[in-house]
Amino acid sequence: MKPSSHRSKVEPANRGDLAALDRLERAAFENDRISFRSWQRMLASPSARVLVCRSSEVLEGACVVLRRKGSSVARLYSIAVASAVRGSGIAAELLTAAIRDAREAGCAVLRLESRTSNVCAHRLFLRHGFVGMGRKLAYYGDGEAALCFQKDLFDDARAREGNASRVRHYAQTLDFTCGPCALLMAMSAVDPSIPVNQAAEIRLWREATTVFMAAGHGGCGPFGLAHAALRRGFDVSVYAAAGASLFMDSVRDPLKKDVIQLVENDFRLELEAHRVPVHARPVSPESVIEQLRMGSLPIVLISLWRLHREKTPHWVVITGFDGAVFRLLDPMARSSDPDGGVSISFGEFKKIAKYGRRRRTAAVVISGKK
Repeated sequence: MKPSSHRSKVEPANRGDLAALDRLERAAFENDRISFRSWQRMLASPSARVLVCRSSEVLEGACVVLRRKGSSVARLYSIAVASAVRGSGIAAELLTAAIRDAREAGCAVLRLESRTSNVCAHRLFLRHGFVGMGRKLAYYGDGEAALCFQKDLFDDARAREGNASRVRHYAQTLDFTCGPCALLMAMSAVDPSIPVNQAAEIRLWREATTVFMAAGHGGCGPFGLAHAALRRGFDVSVYAAAGASLFMDSVRDPLKKDVIQLVENDFRLELEAHRVPVHARPVSPESVIEQLRMGSLPIVLISLWRLHREKTPHWVVITGFDGAVFRLLDPMARSSDPDGGVSISFGEFKKIAKYGRRRRTAAVVISGKK
């Protein structure tokens, strides 16, 4: 797309733009137009952001970004450019502004739908870092399908620190091995000679498990994972509040509770004997950011509900923070993202990094190798 040959600026729309926005919409689209009343609602809504491009007080283009309270995902709802200035870079200016605005609003992902026939728009989105995420059949009023695009708003260039750039995704092969897989990812970033395969995954699970969960296979708590890392010569520390075992609330059988506590106490004694730092305080975004700045890799326990709609605890590796957005590697990820990465806003991180009725937090931090 050619650069703009005239001076223009992108800024938030105001109520005085209402008539011009309506005219632009009618001229730009034949179907699925934003109505005059919808423009009125969006201009007044805190969940909608309308940006316009002006030149000499003439409105040349507009875009709409929708946000939902409590979510770090924003949606680019529309981009419209006046026919007289198409091909002059206005769409690119609006898209750049929409991406920046979504980041500044605390969002970590920007999504959109586009007509399958709008090839020029698809090229624009791809140039700006969007990736295809499938299609929606008969999405528009005339029956045409939509291609879905998504852009991760994590800025990799701002967050390359220490070992984070060397972390490579490894997907768990069993339903109950997220902790061992997260630990494998972190350890292999520090020491590339560490084998990363199913045998290593299961071996770590056998060493770190707390034996029982509510049903089925046992899960791994922070002390077991830290003990497994310690045995392999890594500098490790633990964030976990004092008191009963992290997963005790999910177990009703008194005998199982006793066994869990016995195993966890044994892990703690081993860590104390080797003077492993154990911080009896909650995991906070600030503490994770500080560890990343020091070149360490935090493995953090989260609630799986916000990522996969499952009410179970889950371990992930935090690989970066760019000043607004966290990047994490999810052992459950498969093909939706080539590197298994998920972007989470600062506010969203505070919500997911807790588990259970008591909102417990935990982290295992790999800082290097002895």
